[in-house]
Amino acid sequence: MILDASVLLSAFFPDEAQAQAQAVLRQHAAGRARLKAPTLIVYEVTNAVWQAERRRRISNAQADEILQTVSGLNIELLPFQWGASLPLARKFNCSAYDAAYLTLAEAQGEKLITADLRLYNAVHAKLKWALWLGDYVG
Repeated sequence: MILDASVLLSAFFPDEAQAQAQAVLRQHAAGRARLKAPTLIVYEVTNAVWQAERRRRISNAQADEILQTVSGLNIELLPFQWGASLPLARKFNCSAYDAAYLTLAEAQGEKLITADLRLYNAVHAKLKWALWLGDYVG
């Protein structure tokens, strides 16, 4: 299963889908699911953690702990080709970042799980393999 940064971040920051995000990660840690993501996720998650630290939502120590925990999850990071996400970005009028996750899921023949409601709403009618985190039952 491909996960996007919104799922990973939801596991560490309180929101409506935190329990489901943590369930996804538990399934992966227990070997019942295999999580994959484009290498882009490293930068997205690191930036979001940094922004939370800058805004004083979390401490420096918490930021370091989150990134260390994420690194220890051993999510399979897959390389991404230049321009590969452009066709889906155009088709769904979304960012190239969001389209990178869609493109990887499509190329791998895997489901994509997201906590990004805007992305999910843009694609779910046409991409049945795009899953909403809030619907996840571990």
